Amino acid sequence: AVGGLTADQAVAKVLAEIAPDLNRELKLRWAGRRWTVTPEELGVKTNAQDLVAEALQASADTSFLQRVRMSLFKKPLDFAGTVEYRYPRGELRGFVRGVAAGLDRAARDARIDYSTGWVDIKEARPGRRLIEGKSRRALLDALEDGESTVNLTVKTVKPEVTEEAFDKVLLLHIGANKLYLYEDGKIVHSWPVATGQPEYPTPTGLYEITEKRYMPTWVNPDPDGWGASMPASIPPGPGNPLGTRALNWSAPAIRFHGTSADYSIGYNASHGCVRMHMWDVEQLYDLVDVGTPIVSLNFGGLKPLYASAPDPTPVAEDEVEAPQEPDEPGKRKGN
Repeated sequence: AVGGLTADQAVAKVLAEIAPDLNRELKLRWAGRRWTVTPEELGVKTNAQDLVAEALQASADTSFLQRVRMSLFKKPLDFAGTVEYRYPRGELRGFVRGVAAGLDRAARDARIDYSTGWVDIKEARPGRRLIEGKSRRALLDALEDGESTVNLTVKTVKPEVTEEAFDKVLLLHIGANKLYLYEDGKIVHSWPVATGQPEYPTPTGLYEITEKRYMPTWVNPDPDGWGASMPASIPPGPGNPLGTRALNWSAPAIRFHGTSADYSIGYNASHGCVRMHMWDVEQLYDLVDVGTPIVSLNFGGLKPLYASAPDPTPVAEDEVEAPQEPDEPGKRKGN
């Protein structure tokens, strides 16, 4: 009732009446996290001033006889109005967007960390994203219905790469001329190998197996260079430089392969490929699939075998500072 009040007094009275509603807290929640906001903080607008103006106009429009009758019978002016709320979309959108900024989290793919010289699989982490449209609608419904809680809609974002992509990883130490097979983050096999000469280095970085070749044919990779004295190709058999098995890398013209030059194992002796004892490459062939990641690292000083290398003098082991090799294959590094 605002009878007998000035316009300012009437508006102040209406606003005081609805103040508890404008300052009530709404709790937004998701998975144990909470945010609070009031209708006033969301920029609610009311029609209080318009209602008071309509009431005063209705009072001014009454006749003298109507006012006398209202006074005699103590009856108020027959005028009623409902206070209505409006919620600006911009403020609602801005508040929900602010919640999203603190809640959203990008998914993190699993990856191989080899910064220490060894393989460490970093776990994937799912992300999350607030569905702003649905959450904004739920907030508006709570405001209109007088509810005090709002359940946010959040979508889980799956990582594209999980730990399963790295259930098996090959690690090549070029200086030490050792190859390791990791399964589920642990070394389960190791083999001695021969890697590239200093002038034909085995590439370093992250690669993968792209093809497995049983009894492969050797195709001359450098007919105008070091392979000039060799035929264009050599079929499978005892004289094949690739031996009985070859596993191609995603690096051009690089592969794991067998060799009959067992004396070269343990040295930097190849033209970039990774040589293995025949029985070892056959074992490797059966253990890994196409797509298996390969980590190739320089690890310690090179040990050239051939006099054609720029520096044919092997580096003494006590002159090389390198991370310690694992005690035995199959144990976690550091054990």
